Amino acid sequence: MAFLKVFFTNISLLVTIAYLFNLGYKLFFHRIRPAAQQAAAALVFVASGILTMLFGLQLSDEVRFDLRQVPLLLAVLAFRSPWAVGLIGAGIGAGRLLFGIAPAAWAGVGNMLILGIAGALANVWFRKRRLSYPVRATITILGINLLNGINISLFGVIPFEVYWSRFFPLTFPLSVLLSGFFVYMIRDFSKEQERMKELGVKNDTLRLQTEELQAAKHELEEQAVQLKLASKYKSEFLANMSHELKTPLNSILLLSELIGDNEDERRTVEERRHGAMIHAAGRELLQQIEDILDLSRVEAGKLSIQIEPLSTLELMQSLQLQFEPQARRKGLRFDVEVDPEAPELLLTDPLRIRQILRNLLANAIKFTDAGGVALAVRAEPAADRTPWLRFDVVDSGIGIEPDKHELIFEAFRQADGAVTRTYGGTGLGLSISLQLAELLGGRLELESRAGGGSRFSLVLPVRMN
Repeated sequence: MAFLKVFFTNISLLVTIAYLFNLGYKLFFHRIRPAAQQAAAALVFVASGILTMLFGLQLSDEVRFDLRQVPLLLAVLAFRSPWAVGLIGAGIGAGRLLFGIAPAAWAGVGNMLILGIAGALANVWFRKRRLSYPVRATITILGINLLNGINISLFGVIPFEVYWSRFFPLTFPLSVLLSGFFVYMIRDFSKEQERMKELGVKNDTLRLQTEELQAAKHELEEQAVQLKLASKYKSEFLANMSHELKTPLNSILLLSELIGDNEDERRTVEERRHGAMIHAAGRELLQQIEDILDLSRVEAGKLSIQIEPLSTLELMQSLQLQFEPQARRKGLRFDVEVDPEAPELLLTDPLRIRQILRNLLANAIKFTDAGGVALAVRAEPAADRTPWLRFDVVDSGIGIEPDKHELIFEAFRQADGAVTRTYGGTGLGLSISLQLAELLGGRLELESRAGGGSRFSLVLPVRMN
Protein backbone atom coordinates (compact mmCIF):
# COMPACT_ATOMS: atom_id res chain seq x y z
CA MET A 1 0.00 0.00 0.00
CA ALA A 2 2.90 2.37 0.78
CA PHE A 3 4.30 1.88 -2.74
CA LEU A 4 0.92 2.73 -4.27
CA LYS A 5 0.65 5.91 -2.22
CA VAL A 6 4.13 6.98 -3.32
CA PHE A 7 3.42 6.27 -6.95
CA PHE A 8 0.12 8.13 -7.00
CA THR A 9 1.54 10.99 -4.95
CA ASN A 10 4.41 11.37 -7.40
CA ILE A 11 2.11 11.16 -10.40
CA SER A 12 -0.24 13.77 -8.88
CA LEU A 13 2.75 15.99 -8.22
CA LEU A 14 4.02 15.63 -11.78
CA VAL A 15 0.56 16.30 -13.21
CA THR A 16 0.36 19.49 -11.15
CA ILE A 17 3.79 20.60 -12.30
CA ALA A 18 2.89 19.83 -15.91
CA TYR A 19 -0.30 21.88 -15.63
CA LEU A 20 1.54 24.84 -14.11
CA PHE A 21 4.25 24.56 -16.75
CA ASN A 22 1.62 24.49 -19.50
CA LEU A 23 -0.01 27.59 -18.03
CA GLY A 24 3.34 29.33 -17.78
CA TYR A 25 4.18 28.40 -21.36
CA LYS A 26 0.96 29.94 -22.65
CA LEU A 27 1.39 33.14 -20.64
CA PHE A 28 5.13 33.66 -20.64
CA PHE A 29 7.49 31.02 -22.04
CA HIS A 30 6.36 31.29 -25.67
CA ARG A 31 7.29 34.98 -25.63
CA ILE A 32 10.97 34.37 -24.88
CA ARG A 33 13.71 33.11 -27.17
CA PRO A 34 13.90 29.38 -28.04
CA ALA A 35 17.19 28.94 -26.17
CA ALA A 36 15.69 30.47 -23.04
CA GLN A 37 12.62 28.26 -23.46
CA GLN A 38 14.83 25.15 -23.56
CA ALA A 39 16.75 26.26 -20.44
CA ALA A 40 13.55 27.01 -18.50
CA ALA A 41 12.00 23.67 -19.51
CA ALA A 42 15.15 21.79 -18.41
CA LEU A 43 15.05 23.47 -15.00
CA VAL A 44 11.38 22.50 -14.61
CA PHE A 45 12.23 18.87 -15.43
CA VAL A 46 15.09 18.85 -12.91
CA ALA A 47 12.87 20.44 -10.25
CA SER A 48 10.16 17.84 -10.92
CA GLY A 49 12.64 15.01 -10.33
CA ILE A 50 13.81 16.58 -7.07
CA LEU A 51 10.22 17.08 -5.87
CA THR A 52 9.38 13.43 -6.52
CA MET A 53 12.23 12.56 -4.13
CA LEU A 54 10.78 14.94 -1.54
CA PHE A 55 7.47 13.05 -1.61
CA GLY A 56 9.08 9.61 -2.06
CA LEU A 57 8.91 6.57 0.20
CA GLN A 58 11.58 6.54 2.92
CA LEU A 59 12.62 2.87 3.12
CA SER A 60 15.41 3.60 5.62
CA ASP A 61 17.49 6.50 6.85
CA GLU A 62 19.40 6.53 3.53
CA VAL A 63 17.21 4.74 1.02
CA ARG A 64 14.40 6.61 -0.77
CA PHE A 65 12.03 5.19 -3.34
CA ASP A 66 10.26 7.51 -5.87
CA LEU A 67 9.63 8.16 -9.58
CA ARG A 68 12.54 10.50 -10.25
CA GLN A 69 13.20 8.65 -13.54
CA VAL A 70 9.83 9.79 -15.00
CA PRO A 71 10.88 13.43 -15.73
CA LEU A 72 14.00 12.02 -17.43
CA LEU A 73 12.10 9.65 -19.70
CA LEU A 74 9.75 12.53 -20.54
CA ALA A 75 12.79 14.63 -21.45
CA VAL A 76 13.91 11.89 -23.87
CA LEU A 77 10.61 12.30 -25.73
CA ALA A 78 10.25 16.08 -25.40
CA PHE A 79 13.73 17.47 -26.10
CA ARG A 80 15.54 17.44 -29.42
CA SER A 81 18.99 17.96 -27.89
CA PRO A 82 20.66 14.86 -26.37
CA TRP A 83 22.83 17.24 -24.32
CA ALA A 84 19.74 18.64 -22.63
CA VAL A 85 18.58 15.09 -21.78
CA GLY A 86 21.96 14.23 -20.28
CA LEU A 87 22.06 17.45 -18.24
CA ILE A 88 18.56 16.82 -16.90
CA GLY A 89 19.64 13.35 -15.75
CA ALA A 90 22.73 14.83 -14.09
CA GLY A 91 20.68 17.61 -12.48
CA ILE A 92 18.15 15.20 -10.99
CA GLY A 93 21.01 13.01 -9.77
CA ALA A 94 22.73 15.98 -8.12
CA GLY A 95 19.45 16.85 -6.45
CA ARG A 96 19.58 13.54 -4.59
CA LEU A 97 22.43 14.98 -2.49
CA LEU A 98 20.02 17.57 -1.07
CA PHE A 99 18.48 14.82 1.07
CA GLY A 100 21.72 13.80 2.70
CA ILE A 101 25.16 12.68 1.59
CA ALA A 102 25.51 8.94 2.04
CA PRO A 103 26.47 5.89 -0.03
CA ALA A 104 22.81 5.49 -1.06
CA ALA A 105 22.74 9.14 -2.19
CA TRP A 106 25.88 8.69 -4.32
CA ALA A 107 24.32 5.53 -5.77
CA GLY A 108 21.32 7.64 -6.69
CA VAL A 109 23.58 10.17 -8.37
CA GLY A 110 25.34 7.42 -10.35
CA ASN A 111 22.04 5.85 -11.30
CA MET A 112 20.65 9.10 -12.74
CA LEU A 113 23.90 9.82 -14.59
CA ILE A 114 23.68 6.41 -16.26
CA LEU A 115 20.00 6.94 -17.03
CA GLY A 116 20.80 10.42 -18.42
CA ILE A 117 23.48 9.01 -20.75
CA ALA A 118 21.16 6.22 -21.85
CA GLY A 119 18.37 8.73 -22.44
CA ALA A 120 20.67 10.96 -24.51
CA LEU A 121 21.76 8.00 -26.66
CA ALA A 122 18.13 6.99 -27.11
CA ASN A 123 17.30 10.55 -28.14
CA VAL A 124 19.98 10.46 -30.85
CA TRP A 125 18.83 7.04 -32.08
CA PHE A 126 15.19 8.16 -32.25
CA ARG A 127 16.09 11.16 -34.38
CA LYS A 128 17.97 8.99 -36.85
CA ARG A 129 15.27 6.36 -37.10
CA ARG A 130 12.31 8.76 -37.15
CA LEU A 131 10.07 6.38 -35.22
CA SER A 132 6.45 7.18 -34.38
CA TYR A 133 5.62 8.65 -30.98
CA PRO A 134 3.93 5.47 -29.60
CA VAL A 135 6.98 3.37 -30.51
CA ARG A 136 9.41 5.88 -29.01
CA ALA A 137 7.31 6.18 -25.86
CA THR A 138 7.11 2.40 -25.40
CA ILE A 139 10.86 1.90 -25.87
CA THR A 140 11.68 4.78 -23.52
CA ILE A 141 9.28 3.72 -20.75
CA LEU A 142 10.38 0.10 -20.76
CA GLY A 143 14.07 0.85 -21.26
CA ILE A 144 14.48 3.58 -18.63
CA ASN A 145 12.44 1.73 -15.99
CA LEU A 146 14.24 -1.57 -16.63
CA LEU A 147 17.65 0.09 -16.55
CA ASN A 148 16.65 1.90 -13.35
CA GLY A 149 15.82 -1.45 -11.70
CA ILE A 150 19.09 -3.00 -12.86
CA ASN A 151 21.11 -0.05 -11.53
CA ILE A 152 19.42 -0.16 -8.14
CA SER A 153 20.11 -3.86 -7.76
CA LEU A 154 23.74 -3.54 -8.94
CA PHE A 155 24.61 -0.57 -6.73
CA GLY A 156 23.59 -2.69 -3.73
CA VAL A 157 21.47 -0.07 -1.99
CA ILE A 158 18.91 -2.85 -1.54
CA PRO A 159 20.21 -6.44 -1.39
CA PHE A 160 20.11 -8.01 -4.84
CA GLU A 161 17.89 -10.98 -3.93
CA VAL A 162 15.56 -8.84 -1.83
CA TYR A 163 15.11 -6.24 -4.61
CA TRP A 164 14.33 -8.74 -7.39
CA SER A 165 12.09 -10.92 -5.22
CA ARG A 166 10.17 -8.33 -3.20
CA PHE A 167 10.48 -4.85 -4.83
CA PHE A 168 10.93 -5.29 -8.58
CA PRO A 169 7.81 -7.44 -9.21
CA LEU A 170 5.71 -4.67 -7.65
CA THR A 171 7.55 -1.46 -8.54
CA PHE A 172 8.41 -2.20 -12.19
CA PRO A 173 4.83 -2.84 -13.40
CA LEU A 174 3.58 0.17 -11.42
CA SER A 175 6.38 2.38 -12.76
CA VAL A 176 5.70 1.29 -16.35
CA LEU A 177 1.94 1.69 -15.98
CA LEU A 178 2.03 5.10 -14.31
CA SER A 179 4.86 6.32 -16.54
CA GLY A 180 2.84 5.35 -19.60
CA PHE A 181 -0.23 7.07 -18.18
CA PHE A 182 1.70 10.25 -17.56
CA VAL A 183 3.53 10.18 -20.90
CA TYR A 184 0.35 9.85 -22.94
CA MET A 185 -1.43 12.36 -20.74
CA ILE A 186 1.10 15.08 -21.45
CA ARG A 187 1.25 14.17 -25.14
CA ASP A 188 -1.55 16.65 -25.72
CA PHE A 189 0.59 19.28 -24.06
CA SER A 190 3.41 18.52 -26.50
CA LYS A 191 1.00 18.74 -29.42
CA GLU A 192 -0.30 22.04 -28.14
CA GLN A 193 3.25 23.33 -27.93
CA GLU A 194 3.81 22.31 -31.54
CA ARG A 195 0.55 23.96 -32.58
CA MET A 196 1.54 27.13 -30.77
CA LYS A 197 4.93 27.07 -32.49
CA GLU A 198 3.25 26.58 -35.87
CA LEU A 199 0.86 29.40 -35.07
CA GLY A 200 3.82 31.54 -34.07
CA VAL A 201 5.55 30.79 -37.37
CA LYS A 202 2.36 31.53 -39.28
CA ASN A 203 1.86 34.75 -37.34
CA ASP A 204 5.41 35.79 -38.12
CA THR A 205 4.85 34.96 -41.79
CA LEU A 206 1.58 36.91 -41.84
CA ARG A 207 3.27 39.82 -40.08
CA LEU A 208 6.06 39.85 -42.67
CA GLN A 209 3.53 39.60 -45.49
CA THR A 210 1.51 42.44 -43.96
CA GLU A 211 4.63 44.58 -43.70
CA GLU A 212 5.52 43.77 -47.31
CA LEU A 213 1.97 44.61 -48.43
CA GLN A 214 2.09 47.88 -46.52
CA ALA A 215 5.45 48.70 -48.06
CA ALA A 216 4.12 47.82 -51.52
CA LYS A 217 1.01 49.91 -50.87
CA HIS A 218 3.16 52.83 -49.77
CA GLU A 219 5.31 52.45 -52.87
CA LEU A 220 2.23 52.30 -55.11
CA GLU A 221 0.83 55.40 -53.44
CA GLU A 222 4.10 57.22 -54.07
CA GLN A 223 4.08 56.07 -57.68
CA ALA A 224 0.45 57.19 -58.04
CA VAL A 225 1.41 60.63 -56.72
CA GLN A 226 4.35 60.76 -59.12
CA LEU A 227 2.16 59.69 -62.03
CA LYS A 228 -0.41 62.30 -61.09
CA LEU A 229 2.29 64.95 -61.02
CA ALA A 230 3.70 63.70 -64.31
CA SER A 231 0.22 63.83 -65.88
CA LYS A 232 -0.25 67.34 -64.51
CA TYR A 233 3.11 68.47 -65.87
CA LYS A 234 2.35 66.84 -69.23
CA SER A 235 -1.03 68.56 -69.45
CA GLU A 236 0.51 71.91 -68.52
CA PHE A 237 3.29 71.37 -71.03
CA LEU A 238 0.89 70.49 -73.81
CA ALA A 239 -1.34 73.44 -72.97
CA ASN A 240 1.61 75.84 -73.03
CA MET A 241 3.04 74.30 -76.19
CA SER A 242 -0.32 74.42 -77.91
CA HIS A 243 -0.55 78.13 -77.20
CA GLU A 244 3.01 78.70 -78.35
CA LEU A 245 2.43 76.68 -81.54
CA LYS A 246 -1.06 77.86 -82.38
CA THR A 247 -0.22 81.58 -82.14
CA PRO A 248 2.38 81.62 -84.98
CA LEU A 249 0.44 78.93 -86.84
CA ASN A 250 -2.68 81.08 -86.98
CA SER A 251 -0.59 83.88 -88.40
CA ILE A 252 0.76 81.49 -91.05
CA LEU A 253 -2.79 80.38 -91.90
CA LEU A 254 -4.01 83.95 -92.19
CA LEU A 255 -1.11 85.07 -94.38
CA SER A 256 -1.26 81.96 -96.58
CA GLU A 257 -4.99 82.50 -97.06
CA LEU A 258 -4.30 86.08 -98.19
CA ILE A 259 -1.59 84.84 -100.55
CA GLY A 260 -3.88 82.18 -102.01
CA ASP A 261 -6.79 84.58 -102.51
CA ASN A 262 -7.82 84.25 -106.17
CA GLU A 263 -9.22 87.78 -106.22
CA ASP A 264 -5.85 89.35 -105.47
CA GLU A 265 -4.53 90.27 -108.95
CA ARG A 266 -1.15 91.25 -107.52
CA ARG A 267 -0.30 87.54 -107.04
CA THR A 268 0.66 85.26 -109.84
CA VAL A 269 -1.03 81.91 -110.32
CA GLU A 270 2.06 80.15 -108.97
CA GLU A 271 2.13 82.31 -105.83
CA ARG A 272 -1.56 81.72 -105.18
CA ARG A 273 -1.05 77.98 -105.62
CA HIS A 274 1.84 78.00 -103.18
CA GLY A 275 -0.24 80.03 -100.71
CA ALA A 276 -3.05 77.47 -100.91
CA MET A 277 -0.59 74.65 -100.30
CA ILE A 278 0.85 76.44 -97.24
CA HIS A 279 -2.67 77.06 -95.94
CA ALA A 280 -3.68 73.39 -96.37
CA ALA A 281 -0.51 72.16 -94.66
CA GLY A 282 -1.04 74.62 -91.81
CA ARG A 283 -4.62 73.52 -91.27
CA GLU A 284 -3.50 69.89 -91.18
CA LEU A 285 -0.81 70.76 -88.60
CA LEU A 286 -3.38 72.67 -86.56
CA GLN A 287 -5.68 69.65 -86.57
CA GLN A 288 -2.86 67.41 -85.35
CA ILE A 289 -2.16 69.79 -82.48
CA GLU A 290 -5.85 69.77 -81.55
CA ASP A 291 -5.85 65.96 -81.64
CA ILE A 292 -2.90 65.79 -79.24
CA LEU A 293 -4.62 68.23 -76.88
CA ASP A 294 -7.87 66.26 -77.00
CA LEU A 295 -6.02 63.03 -76.23
CA SER A 296 -4.30 64.67 -73.27
CA ARG A 297 -7.59 66.03 -71.94
CA VAL A 298 -9.32 62.65 -72.26
CA GLU A 299 -6.48 60.82 -70.47
CA ALA A 300 -6.51 63.42 -67.68
CA GLY A 301 -10.30 63.20 -67.36
CA LYS A 302 -10.64 66.94 -68.01
CA LEU A 303 -12.59 66.82 -71.25
CA SER A 304 -15.98 68.40 -70.61
CA ILE A 305 -19.20 67.09 -72.17
CA GLN A 306 -21.97 69.52 -73.14
CA ILE A 307 -25.29 67.71 -73.59
CA GLU A 308 -27.60 69.44 -76.07
CA PRO A 309 -30.34 68.43 -78.54
CA LEU A 310 -29.01 67.57 -82.01
CA SER A 311 -30.99 66.97 -85.19
CA THR A 312 -30.01 63.67 -86.78
CA LEU A 313 -30.91 64.90 -90.29
CA GLU A 314 -29.01 68.17 -89.86
CA LEU A 315 -25.95 66.26 -88.66
CA MET A 316 -26.00 63.95 -91.69
CA GLN A 317 -26.48 66.86 -94.14
CA SER A 318 -23.61 68.88 -92.68
CA LEU A 319 -21.27 65.88 -92.91
CA GLN A 320 -22.36 65.28 -96.50
CA LEU A 321 -21.64 68.90 -97.45
CA GLN A 322 -18.21 68.69 -95.81
CA PHE A 323 -16.95 65.37 -97.17
CA GLU A 324 -18.68 64.91 -100.52
CA PRO A 325 -16.34 67.38 -102.30
CA GLN A 326 -13.29 65.57 -100.87
CA ALA A 327 -14.60 62.21 -102.09
CA ARG A 328 -15.38 63.65 -105.51
CA ARG A 329 -11.85 65.02 -105.87
CA LYS A 330 -10.53 61.44 -105.40
CA GLY A 331 -13.07 60.07 -107.85
CA LEU A 332 -15.07 58.27 -105.11
CA ARG A 333 -18.80 57.93 -104.54
CA PHE A 334 -20.15 59.39 -101.32
CA ASP A 335 -23.53 58.03 -100.25
CA VAL A 336 -25.61 59.12 -97.28
CA GLU A 337 -28.54 57.06 -95.98
CA VAL A 338 -30.94 57.98 -93.18
CA ASP A 339 -33.25 55.28 -91.83
CA PRO A 340 -36.83 56.59 -91.52
CA GLU A 341 -37.07 54.75 -88.17
CA ALA A 342 -34.07 56.64 -86.75
CA PRO A 343 -34.91 59.17 -84.01
CA GLU A 344 -35.09 62.75 -85.25
CA LEU A 345 -33.31 64.20 -82.21
CA LEU A 346 -30.30 63.15 -80.19
CA LEU A 347 -29.54 64.33 -76.67
CA THR A 348 -25.73 64.25 -76.62
CA ASP A 349 -22.65 66.42 -77.15
CA PRO A 350 -22.91 67.72 -80.75
CA LEU A 351 -19.26 68.82 -80.87
CA ARG A 352 -17.89 65.42 -79.86
CA ILE A 353 -20.18 63.31 -82.05
CA ARG A 354 -19.22 65.46 -85.03
CA GLN A 355 -15.55 65.03 -84.12
CA ILE A 356 -15.88 61.23 -84.05
CA LEU A 357 -17.73 61.00 -87.37
CA ARG A 358 -15.34 63.47 -89.04
CA ASN A 359 -12.38 61.30 -87.96
CA LEU A 360 -14.06 58.15 -89.32
CA LEU A 361 -15.05 59.77 -92.62
CA ALA A 362 -11.63 61.42 -93.10
CA ASN A 363 -9.92 58.05 -92.59
CA ALA A 364 -12.38 56.29 -94.92
CA ILE A 365 -11.69 58.74 -97.74
CA LYS A 366 -7.92 58.80 -97.10
CA PHE A 367 -7.55 54.99 -97.18
CA THR A 368 -9.88 54.43 -100.16
CA ASP A 369 -8.47 54.79 -103.69
CA ALA A 370 -11.37 53.31 -105.69
CA GLY A 371 -15.05 52.65 -105.13
CA GLY A 372 -16.80 54.79 -102.56
CA VAL A 373 -17.60 55.74 -99.00
CA ALA A 374 -21.03 55.55 -97.36
CA LEU A 375 -22.46 57.12 -94.21
CA ALA A 376 -25.64 55.59 -92.80
CA VAL A 377 -27.67 56.05 -89.64
CA ARG A 378 -30.34 53.74 -88.26
CA ALA A 379 -32.04 52.79 -85.04
CA GLU A 380 -30.22 50.14 -83.02
CA PRO A 381 -32.40 47.54 -81.23
CA ALA A 382 -31.52 46.98 -77.56
CA ALA A 383 -32.54 44.26 -75.12
CA ASP A 384 -33.26 46.73 -72.30
CA ARG A 385 -35.54 48.87 -74.55
CA THR A 386 -33.17 51.81 -74.28
CA PRO A 387 -33.22 53.69 -77.62
CA TRP A 388 -29.84 53.58 -79.38
CA LEU A 389 -28.57 54.96 -82.64
CA ARG A 390 -25.96 53.44 -84.98
CA PHE A 391 -23.80 55.45 -87.38
CA ASP A 392 -22.02 53.28 -89.97
CA VAL A 393 -19.06 54.53 -92.01
CA VAL A 394 -18.35 52.01 -94.77
CA ASP A 395 -15.54 52.20 -97.33
CA SER A 396 -14.05 50.02 -100.05
CA GLY A 397 -10.47 50.85 -99.10
CA ILE A 398 -7.41 48.85 -98.11
CA GLY A 399 -9.05 47.22 -95.09
CA ILE A 400 -7.43 46.00 -91.89
CA GLU A 401 -6.27 42.53 -90.91
CA PRO A 402 -8.28 41.05 -87.98
CA ASP A 403 -5.22 40.75 -85.73
CA LYS A 404 -4.62 44.50 -86.11
CA HIS A 405 -8.13 45.61 -85.07
CA GLU A 406 -7.16 46.43 -81.48
CA LEU A 407 -3.80 47.86 -82.47
CA ILE A 408 -5.19 50.72 -84.58
CA PHE A 409 -7.14 52.11 -81.62
CA GLU A 410 -3.90 52.72 -79.68
CA ALA A 411 -2.48 56.23 -79.74
CA PHE A 412 0.21 56.91 -82.35
CA ARG A 413 -0.29 53.43 -83.89
CA GLN A 414 -1.39 52.35 -87.37
CA ALA A 415 -1.73 48.93 -88.92
CA ASP A 416 1.90 48.90 -90.12
CA GLY A 417 4.75 51.15 -91.15
CA ALA A 418 3.89 50.96 -94.85
CA VAL A 419 0.50 52.59 -94.18
CA THR A 420 2.19 55.47 -92.37
CA ARG A 421 4.68 55.98 -95.18
CA THR A 422 2.00 55.83 -97.88
CA TYR A 423 -0.90 57.71 -96.31
CA GLY A 424 0.73 59.69 -93.49
CA GLY A 425 -1.05 60.67 -90.28
CA THR A 426 -0.27 60.46 -86.57
CA GLY A 427 -2.59 57.58 -85.65
CA LEU A 428 -4.43 59.67 -83.04
CA GLY A 429 -7.84 59.94 -84.69
CA LEU A 430 -9.18 56.46 -83.86
CA SER A 431 -7.76 56.51 -80.32
CA ILE A 432 -9.49 59.81 -79.59
CA SER A 433 -12.70 58.64 -81.28
CA LEU A 434 -12.81 55.48 -79.16
CA GLN A 435 -12.39 57.39 -75.91
CA LEU A 436 -14.91 60.04 -76.93
CA ALA A 437 -17.45 57.34 -77.78
CA GLU A 438 -17.03 55.89 -74.30
CA LEU A 439 -17.43 59.35 -72.75
CA LEU A 440 -20.70 59.73 -74.65
CA GLY A 441 -21.91 56.42 -73.15
CA GLY A 442 -21.49 54.46 -76.38
CA ARG A 443 -18.98 52.30 -78.18
CA LEU A 444 -16.99 52.05 -81.39
CA GLU A 445 -17.09 48.84 -83.43
CA LEU A 446 -15.03 47.62 -86.38
CA GLU A 447 -15.59 45.05 -89.12
CA SER A 448 -12.79 44.74 -91.65
CA ARG A 449 -10.41 42.48 -93.50
CA ALA A 450 -7.31 43.19 -95.54
CA GLY A 451 -8.26 44.30 -99.06
CA GLY A 452 -11.99 44.12 -98.34
CA GLY A 453 -12.80 47.57 -97.01
CA SER A 454 -13.91 48.53 -93.50
CA ARG A 455 -17.04 49.30 -91.52
CA PHE A 456 -16.67 51.53 -88.46
CA SER A 457 -19.82 51.82 -86.36
CA LEU A 458 -20.52 54.44 -83.71
CA VAL A 459 -23.28 53.22 -81.39
CA LEU A 460 -24.73 55.83 -79.01
CA PRO A 461 -27.70 56.17 -76.68
CA VAL A 462 -30.35 58.49 -78.06
CA ARG A 463 -30.51 60.24 -74.69
CA MET A 464 -27.27 60.61 -72.80
CA ASN A 465 -27.76 60.81 -69.01
